[in-house]
Amino acid sequence: MNICLDSWAVINWLEDGPSASAVEKTIPSRPVISLVNVCEVLYILSRKHGDKAIQQVLPALRQNLAFIEVDEELTLSASRIKAAHKMALGDAFCVATALANNAKILTGDPEIINAKGNWKVQDLR
Repeated sequence: MNICLDSWAVINWLEDGPSASAVEKTIPSRPVISLVNVCEVLYILSRKHGDKAIQQVLPALRQNLAFIEVDEELTLSASRIKAAHKMALGDAFCVATALANNAKILTGDPEIINAKGNWKVQDLR
């Protein structure tokens, strides 16, 4: 099964959080991540650690994860998910990316976990 990471999982991995080892185990299979979620990771790291964090982290993300471009089809899917479930826009793109790639989402984000949609989720909390 394919794996999709959301920003929660990636930040936890990069900051060596409690779920870092679970994410690390998926890296050899190059998990997918929406570029919207990459944006979330980068702005959160920039706020915490400054702009240099982006320059240090982005090459590692490119090397280890499969970036999924945001196109019209993915945008339509994310908009339908957001309309049907109470979640942030980035979360809707994560779910849309997972569905488009037949992937299980690894996250600790309660909005994705509690939405009870037709997607597969592994709770990393």
